[in-house]
Amino acid sequence: MNNREIAAILFNICAMLTEQHGNPYRIRAYRRAARNILRARHSLAERARNNQALGIPFLGTRLTKTITKLALDGTCDVYEELLGELPTAEQTLMHVPGIGPKLAQRIAKDLKATAAEEVIERAAAAGLQKVWGIGPKRARTIITNLAKSSAVAAVEQDTPYVRDGNVLYVQESFWHAERKNAA
Repeated sequence: MNNREIAAILFNICAMLTEQHGNPYRIRAYRRAARNILRARHSLAERARNNQALGIPFLGTRLTKTITKLALDGTCDVYEELLGELPTAEQTLMHVPGIGPKLAQRIAKDLKATAAEEVIERAAAAGLQKVWGIGPKRARTIITNLAKSSAVAAVEQDTPYVRDGNVLYVQESFWHAERKNAA
């Protein structure tokens, strides 16, 4: 995990804690750590693997352990706990790179989706560009990442998702009907 990805997760933690009206000093510590990580010229992952000091100022022991775990494993307990408190639609969207908690909440609200499957269905039905702040390029990126995650889930659960180029068909019958119309 690179420094930018670690900082993005720390910024997401800040946003979720702010929305929950969390401790302002804790929020400030996470935000300051994320900014300092972006300024760092060395790789935190390499330092964590070598059991060296991270070289980031103003870190307490708990935050140092959290950042070290992020650098080594790509996840941390604080982030997973905060994600667990979100609705499943927002949890699914939070795993897409470039989507933070506020945008995930806006997408889920505007698409009127509460479950992860509803987000995938409604995003595939071209309703994603109706959300403020999402244009065609970002919509393609989100749908592609959702399709990848749903394809993995479909293989695990045998769900009938079919992907044809840039189009994600939620049901296999839609795909067959589209094929007949094209022929």
